[in-house]
Amino acid sequence: MLNLNFNKANKGKINKCGGIVTVMHNENWKKLLGTADLSRIIADINGDGHLQLQNWRGLVSFYSKNKDEIDAVSKRFKSLFEIQGRLYVDNRGKGYKLFFISKPLAQFLNEIGVAKGNKTNQAFSVPKWIIKGDKEAKRAYLKGIFVTEGYIYSTKIQNNKIRWRIGLEQYKNEAFKEHGKMYMEQIRSMLDEFEIKSSPVRFNGFNIRKDGTKSLGMRFDIEQKYFNNFYKEVGFDNKEKTSRLVSAMRGQN
Repeated sequence: MLNLNFNKANKGKINKCGGIVTVMHNENWKKLLGTADLSRIIADINGDGHLQLQNWRGLVSFYSKNKDEIDAVSKRFKSLFEIQGRLYVDNRGKGYKLFFISKPLAQFLNEIGVAKGNKTNQAFSVPKWIIKGDKEAKRAYLKGIFVTEGYIYSTKIQNNKIRWRIGLEQYKNEAFKEHGKMYMEQIRSMLDEFEIKSSPVRFNGFNIRKDGTKSLGMRFDIEQKYFNNFYKEVGFDNKEKTSRLVSAMRGQN
């Protein structure tokens, strides 16, 4: 059961410097539960984000090579939580790192269903309040997860025709592969509510991680005949992906 008593202070914990810290949630945050705006942020984190919550430390971080996406995430957090992110340029990877340092926020997000730590090595699901929520909350989650984890691609088939598909893929430690599959099935089920059909989830390739464990890829696809529904009901707010989607809908290669 979620602990929604966000005003109750958690006192008496020792921080890294030996001082006593008091953590208190923002009273207004609980009013966001069930909204499309909060649902979108949950999808952002479950996609490209990372939540850390341990002892005195609490933060949410993102990494992307797309500056527009990083800026959009920063604006969403500022608008919803009134917390300013810290942006750093990763010159080696030519990307951007965005940090929101706030233990109260990290606790709040964890309590409403965001997994903390390495998502590859644990089970997590779409939060129940989104699954049981209205269509706007579901639409926002789907948009967020397809912007961060989705892609559009084409392959040549017979007679040089082009087959377009939208794909969604994630990797999961092989010990959690069935949990990963259930998560993907949740997303497929939400797509069904918008009359967007998708292929069965299938396992696809693997990676050997630095610690020697194996991560399995799993994915599903949406065929071109459902692109119109996807565009109208979910869509992307990523310029490049939207452009590719529109080109595919127009039958362009």
